[in-house]
Amino acid sequence: MPTSLKYKEKVLNEIEGLSDEQIINLVKIIRIFKESIVCQRESDFDLKREFEEWDRLSDEAILNFESTL
Repeated sequence: MPTSLKYKEKVLNEIEGLSDEQIINLVKIIRIFKESIVCQRESDFDLKREFEEWDRLSDEAILNFESTL
């Protein structure tokens, strides 16, 4: 059985017996969780780009400094 199906089955087993209101709230929690993962991923990429820019600027500054020696 593929892993994703196994986890879907586990989730379905966990929500068995919950009321409609509880399931609605659980779906809202899942959406918030997914959105937070997307935001975190975007932040990670932004931070990585910022570090790369700092590295480039640092290398450029060192080369400029060395050329004056």
